[in-house]
Amino acid sequence: MKKLIVLIVIMSSSYLASAQNGFSDILAAGVEAANKYANSYTAPAAEAFTYNLASGWYESGKVLDPGKFKLQIRVQGTFAPDDKKSFVLDPLEYERIIQSSYDATGNPSANISVTFGDGGTTPRLVGTALGENDPDQTLVITSRESTTNFLLQEDMITLAQGIGNAGFDVVPAAFFQAGIGLGAGLEFKARFIPKIETGEVETGLYGAGLQWEFTQLFAREDGTANLPVAVSVLAAFTRLDASYDFEDGAVVEGRDQLLETKTNAFTVAAIASTKFKVLNFYGGLNYVTGNSTTDLKGTYTFNSSTVIFPVSSTIEDPLSLKSDVSGMLGTLGSKLTLGAFNLTVDYTFGAFDTASASIFFRI
Repeated sequence: MKKLIVLIVIMSSSYLASAQNGFSDILAAGVEAANKYANSYTAPAAEAFTYNLASGWYESGKVLDPGKFKLQIRVQGTFAPDDKKSFVLDPLEYERIIQSSYDATGNPSANISVTFGDGGTTPRLVGTALGENDPDQTLVITSRESTTNFLLQEDMITLAQGIGNAGFDVVPAAFFQAGIGLGAGLEFKARFIPKIETGEVETGLYGAGLQWEFTQLFAREDGTANLPVAVSVLAAFTRLDASYDFEDGAVVEGRDQLLETKTNAFTVAAIASTKFKVLNFYGGLNYVTGNSTTDLKGTYTFNSSTVIFPVSSTIEDPLSLKSDVSGMLGTLGSKLTLGAFNLTVDYTFGAFDTASASIFFRI
């Protein structure tokens, strides 16, 4: 069981380690420029994980009978649309931001210029945390003395890669999920991953939901079903806490450097399913809302001079990013019952599509 839990944690958090290559080095451009870049870079991944966590809460419109229990292992992956794998970066916009930040330092007057590594200044697509930069993309930040145009400083920053660079095309999640019948047409659900550290990544997940089958109101007096389908409604909440303890970047050193993410996902769904003995089909209409907060914590030291930090400087906990999500999703799936064991597969359609599969047993 311990090995299985570790495997689930690795699946749920692998994207963190693969999506943060060089992430902290953008701080060399100054906190304001770094905040703009980091928001564009992380927001699509935050959206994808929120939609992922909001999915997979049901496999039938029929709830468990009172006192009945089920335990399942669920694995799901959320696919990133192509337009979420990149964003347009305009060097001249960053030039204006960095110039303003430099002017506020009180250092000698200087003119800042920002170009891509090949010298270009035309806006171009660069990778988000869901994409990649192929080839690598760099920003060159140059400072020249205002009156003589003498070169004062030049910094080259390699932009962070995303999960595409590691061969991933989905945001994965895996967790345990359980349910128990409460009676009166109610089923309580819970999902969880114990908080475990694997390498540089620490992940924990928990959630709870309540499903009510209102077609039970139309049952016959002897308690048998009076309708060929089961229809119910569900409300659920999922919380993910994840952190990635990364090493010093090529430009920025420091200590206790940590990327910490907290994601909350709320789901309200209307569900309908068939009521056959072996093979059943189900579908649902889901409203999802949620938010994700990502904090870059720790101490970041610029021992060698940079345009914004011309002398040794240290900053603490420089970035805090937040992304909000809401939208409608539709789910279609099937469930195969083999005695006490059940197999399910389903697909959720929306802004981010999610494929899900589970195996569980009932007692």
